[in-house]
Amino acid sequence: MEIRRRCDGEGATMLKKGINMIDHPSSIDGKYLGVCDEYGTLYTAFARALGIPTRFLSFTMEEVATGNVSGHATAESWNGNVWIHSDPTWNVFDNPQVYRTAGNDHINITVYGDADDSYYTQDPNDPTGDGILRYEDFRTQIFLGEVPRYN
Repeated sequence: MEIRRRCDGEGATMLKKGINMIDHPSSIDGKYLGVCDEYGTLYTAFARALGIPTRFLSFTMEEVATGNVSGHATAESWNGNVWIHSDPTWNVFDNPQVYRTAGNDHINITVYGDADDSYYTQDPNDPTGDGILRYEDFRTQIFLGEVPRYN
């Protein structure tokens, strides 16, 4: 398949150039704009639709100046040899050090997989799903800790 041959980076670069979510967030129902969780989920879905193996990541990071801990979600796409950092929220591709450059440290990463909207519902009357894909909907969570290329 042509897309599979382009996973050496060309396909992922094409995807990154075609999706500029930070500048053009789209509204789903006219009332809601996404945050990093939604951007990471959409990027993951789009990349997989193009045949690029991609995984959704979430992490915590500590701001060096204040000690405040915050969370962020992003993705990584597989190029056949290594996982390539892809952050559609910050519009950054193949630069996992961007978070340290922004003044953060102790970046602890968790890989999420096996999403199912019915796994977590806010509405008990809606057992098949609440229409919102939350991190609780990911059935597998693998804690990687402080991955060297990010820290």
